[in-house]
Amino acid sequence: MPAERSETEAPPVELIDVTVINGSYQILDQVNIVFPADSCSVIMGTAGSGKSTLLKVAAGLTIPTHGKVLVAGRDLYHFTSRQEQDYQADSGFVFQDSALWQDTSILDNVAMPLYINQPGKEKKEIYGLVSSCLRRLGYDEEVNVRPVDLSIGEQKLVSIARGIIHEPSIIFMDDPTGNLDDDATEHLFEVLGSLKTRKATIVITTNNTDLAYKFADYLGVIKNGKLLAFGCYDECLAKAEMLLSGSLARLKSRGQRACAPTDASEENTGRSEL
Repeated sequence: MPAERSETEAPPVELIDVTVINGSYQILDQVNIVFPADSCSVIMGTAGSGKSTLLKVAAGLTIPTHGKVLVAGRDLYHFTSRQEQDYQADSGFVFQDSALWQDTSILDNVAMPLYINQPGKEKKEIYGLVSSCLRRLGYDEEVNVRPVDLSIGEQKLVSIARGIIHEPSIIFMDDPTGNLDDDATEHLFEVLGSLKTRKATIVITTNNTDLAYKFADYLGVIKNGKLLAFGCYDECLAKAEMLLSGSLARLKSRGQRACAPTDASEENTGRSEL
């Protein structure tokens, strides 16, 4: 569960001059970004823009070619084994392609973070937690089947449940609405609302304008591996309307909203100017 933070506490996650190169292809180009605590940051970008890689770097799943990732002010790549375990226990990740273990039941897929980080829980309690989490997402099918028996949309719901089952303080979601129908998306939105209520730090990559409009406290735009803008929702929307003419124009048409009550946009000023 998220703990109370002081105003001077270091941000949960910060990327400093992060570059990722794969062969001759530069995926991320000197990205600097601070993800504010207790809020929802949404990164938008076209396919191939680098947004999924940015998310995986922030979560510690991809090692950058250059640059640093700071977690609560500490260099992620200088963590001790215990610190790595603590970060894993305190964070959750939802993969774009679900990334379920195909030879493992739905129950065990969702419960994996509990098995690893909370090994003292009894099987009956784990079953109850998994069933409850899946029901919140609108999944009420059998949990002892394997992923191959589910639709792609159902697999995505299972992946989302796995990312939040252990109530992490930091949650990374890569295109969480992908492959979801309207009903499943509404269930996801209800869960996102609950996560915001309990002040989880949420980082989402998406091009779903409904999600961004309803939940983004901070909005970012990435293009060709460069972070072109990041800041308070309204500030970024006004500044970056033309960067993603389709998605951001649709957001613009829905009107302005109040900025989130932190100074994170100031922390990012100068690092993500157009």
